[in-house]
Amino acid sequence: MLMGTGNLTELTEADTSGITAMLLGVCSELSIGNVLVVQVSPHTRRTIEEHDAARRIMFAARRDHALPKGYSGALASLHERAPYANTPEGVRTAAGEVRDPNYRIEVVEDGIHVYNRDRHLVHTDAFDFFPDLGVETDGGHAFYLGAELARAEIAFALGKRYAQDNPLDWGAAADKRTEDTTRLQEAGHTLKGKQRKDAELEEIVRGPDEAPVDRKADD
Repeated sequence: MLMGTGNLTELTEADTSGITAMLLGVCSELSIGNVLVVQVSPHTRRTIEEHDAARRIMFAARRDHALPKGYSGALASLHERAPYANTPEGVRTAAGEVRDPNYRIEVVEDGIHVYNRDRHLVHTDAFDFFPDLGVETDGGHAFYLGAELARAEIAFALGKRYAQDNPLDWGAAADKRTEDTTRLQEAGHTLKGKQRKDAELEEIVRGPDEAPVDRKADD
């Protein structure tokens, strides 16, 4: 038996992940083994990936005689079942134990928390943080915090899980960045920029004709 899902996904102006989940659930219950998928309209640009995720979820749920819940978050592109990794009280406790100037960013149910040893700020709009961060003369740090806070604001607005220095998980709606888990994570762009500036400054100080200082030898 064949089901064509494009009549609904293409002709309904709505995000397709939920529609696809329902249609593939019907396919699973009726043992429909073939599906005609159409990906033409721009708003259905990820429907093939969504169908692939949905068929796996529905197959597993039917096999286990269970609800299609808890198998994968691939179709929960906008909202997550557990969007917060911490609580406001937990963040306040963690902030009180910080002893360095590096900023931590967390998203919990009452807003976006930014804290280090000197301050603990809570807002829901990324722009509201800037006057109190003290990064007016540090372009690299300001750029980094701006990018992270924009991501945190999106996560808070939609109810998505936010983890500092990591991209948001959009499920089947977007490709995921590949990561080699067997190696240490490379330095970020702002740290690389700082290291490059430090190297340039050292060259200016010692002069072009002098040999670079071997820091390890001094140790």
